[in-house]
Amino acid sequence: MYKGQVNEQGNRDGLGVQINLGGRVYEGSWLKDKRNGQGFETYKNGNQYIGVFMNNKPHGKGIYTWLNGESYDGEWVQGCKYGFGIWKGLKNDTYMGQWKDNKVWGYGVHQWTNGDKYEGEWARSLKNGQGTDTFANQDVYTGQYQGGKPDGYGQYKWKAGAIYVGEFKQGRKHGKGTWRKQETDPKCNQYKGEYLDDKKHG
Repeated sequence: MYKGQVNEQGNRDGLGVQINLGGRVYEGSWLKDKRNGQGFETYKNGNQYIGVFMNNKPHGKGIYTWLNGESYDGEWVQGCKYGFGIWKGLKNDTYMGQWKDNKVWGYGVHQWTNGDKYEGEWARSLKNGQGTDTFANQDVYTGQYQGGKPDGYGQYKWKAGAIYVGEFKQGRKHGKGTWRKQETDPKCNQYKGEYLDDKKHG
């Protein structure tokens, strides 16, 4: 059922409300029988979107809220999260940064409710490129990532004062690196050489 403005051809055009069987409701702007412009839509599953539409899809700035409490406030392109946006999860963890094709992609910051925080580059919703993990226990890793894990050259500092600088592979020390028991003490226990699967090798 539609109630609102139409054009000379009888197509929805202007402001109007469309109520479909099953509970899907759209209220807002129409152009040539398509949702175009500012509008508000409630879907059959209870999810909601308020913002800009183009050709029946979210396009521009808008807020999508899931029935379970998740939300995304940001930019859209043809129904996909694309550009800058802020996501809030079920357990109040948050991500603020770049998106592409509904995936976290580019530069952004993810904050977990347990206190962990990652700031850096992403691809396909995984840490990828240069970034920094600051953990709730105050350990810090800064360096390269691939596929969500430290991979390449990086630096890991432990809260207690130890530090490793060198190569990583899939989250483990692997390749050439230097470990020191205390970063600021040149006479402390240290190792410089090869690592294999997180262990000293050679």
